[in-house]
Amino acid sequence: MSKEHSHEHAFEEMSCGTGCCCSGGSCGTEGAIRPVPAILGIALFAAALVAGGDTWFGLAAYAGAYLLIGWDVLKTAFIGLRHGRAMDENFLMSIASLGAMFLGDYSEAVGVMLFYRVGEYLQERAVGSSRRSVRELMKLRPDAVHVKEDGIVRDLPPAEVEPGTLIEVRAGERIPLDGVIVGGHSVLDTSAMTGESLPVEAGEGTSVMAGYINGQGVLYVRTDRDWKHSALARVQELVEAASGNKSRIEGRLSRFSRIYTPLVIAIAVLVFLCYPFVTGGSWGDGLFRALVLLVISCPCALVLSVPLGFFAGIGRAARNGILVKGSSYLDALRKVKTVVFDKTGTLTEGVFAVDEVLPCAGVSPESLLYWAAHAESAASHPLGRSIVKAYGGALFPERVADMVEMTGGGVSARVEGRSVLAGKKTFLKDAGVAVDDLEERGATIYVALDGVLLGRLRMSDQVKPGAALAVRELRDLGVNRLVMLTGDSSSAGREVGDRLGLDEVFSGLMPAEKLEHIQELKGVDGLVAFVGDGMNDAPSLAGADIGIAMGGVGSDAALQAADVVLMKGDPVSVPEAIRLSMATERIIVQNIVMILGIKILVMVLGILGLAGMWAAVMADVGVCLLAVGNSMRIFRVKTRQGKE
Repeated sequence: MSKEHSHEHAFEEMSCGTGCCCSGGSCGTEGAIRPVPAILGIALFAAALVAGGDTWFGLAAYAGAYLLIGWDVLKTAFIGLRHGRAMDENFLMSIASLGAMFLGDYSEAVGVMLFYRVGEYLQERAVGSSRRSVRELMKLRPDAVHVKEDGIVRDLPPAEVEPGTLIEVRAGERIPLDGVIVGGHSVLDTSAMTGESLPVEAGEGTSVMAGYINGQGVLYVRTDRDWKHSALARVQELVEAASGNKSRIEGRLSRFSRIYTPLVIAIAVLVFLCYPFVTGGSWGDGLFRALVLLVISCPCALVLSVPLGFFAGIGRAARNGILVKGSSYLDALRKVKTVVFDKTGTLTEGVFAVDEVLPCAGVSPESLLYWAAHAESAASHPLGRSIVKAYGGALFPERVADMVEMTGGGVSARVEGRSVLAGKKTFLKDAGVAVDDLEERGATIYVALDGVLLGRLRMSDQVKPGAALAVRELRDLGVNRLVMLTGDSSSAGREVGDRLGLDEVFSGLMPAEKLEHIQELKGVDGLVAFVGDGMNDAPSLAGADIGIAMGGVGSDAALQAADVVLMKGDPVSVPEAIRLSMATERIIVQNIVMILGIKILVMVLGILGLAGMWAAVMADVGVCLLAVGNSMRIFRVKTRQGKE
């Protein structure tokens, strides 16, 4: 079986759920109603109703209509019986309708079978629509890649394109492989991968993912991954994995159905045997009431409702750029009471900027930045580039000489013939510069001119715009403990923690030490979720109850270890995922209560003789449709405060 077909097969299985009593890919018979036999069957049924069942033509018309409409049900029931699957809906419908025929209720037998088939068709269509949002993702695989070599463009299958290949992406086409734009300018539609509806401008140097749509012009992209390791292929693998990862409630419901159906059949047999003796009625009445119980006894609607609810939740999450690897993780998200964040790349952008310019007495801020920026003008460290950016003025490289960069310390240079030092406090102290002992906050760069301190530049990693909102929403959702684990200095970690209002911050940690903190937090109060993005976060992602990876193009190790992937890389997606988990659980509980309530009611009415075959089929097939409709409400649930 090909990879694409295995994906599709996984979705078909997930639509019904493990343990569903139905055979085939959906809850019902094998495939949809065949139009020609159905139309002929309906025509014969109408003729039989006109002729009546007391004539040979009427009897023949009823028999023909029954076989044309119900043949697939009868065949599937026989096949199931041969394979030991007698307790399914097809078998029960076959026994009930044949029993009605035996009792002479020909119109009811054919009518119930027709209503059942139409109901199954509508149900199959409804379930199919629930899979569409995720199944569309599986169709994004490109058929061909336009490879440009020596000025000639030729089409190759995605699997044959190596990293480093120059490819052409035309207007309206999907970018087939991950890479970097080396030519052209466009507006990209990234919604299929990130859930972001707003278009994104892109030009030379912009990193792009497979699945983005080129909105205009021709783009030339240098690939940096093969198809197997592209973001789109990895996303498809994650979605496929979701179909095989079932929640606890699904397993419990499957076990329940194996007890429930035989129990109801036993009750139906008792009704048939005891009815004449208890009520004095006829054996025929007892058989009819038992047949009503058989029709309603199938738990397909019950077993279908749970995986369908989870699948709808996973589909809604995927639409929002949140990929959940399975229903067990979607179910577990609502139980999270402790969220642990990595800092760099998760809560912060990983890009430093000058927050404060603190010159000494008699020194202007402009002068401090001037000397520091020139000393750092040729430095490779990110802090140095941030200082140059903060200066913003014109640089004069010819004024800089003898620049020396000391890894982990700072830089020394001669600017306009004068000695300039810029770096950590210890770096300047070792050079004999008198430095104050004021408390540091964040990363602090000290600047000295000719051995005299000019002042300090306070640097900070920029907090992501959604980080503060994510913290507030998590608290509103009942998360009791918010913790940050970082390998950065205590001052840098404390600054971010204080700014966001986190409960605890642990700094200077190695990956193994982060994992130790995760293990200590587990089991204290609810489940623990860890949110990270880098390769060093992989142990913590795997060790937490729920691992949440930031960004679809993050570390492969993080993506593999995570249970949930946030394609937007926005911290506010964490409370979105929890809110979706809560909404999914509410809908599933509603489905179970509704289905059991209706089934029990009709069972009681059937035993009392107040409900016939039509009511039984309505309670079985009709309640499936109600469950499908209720599950689809997940696509209208608010996932952000004040937003749909």
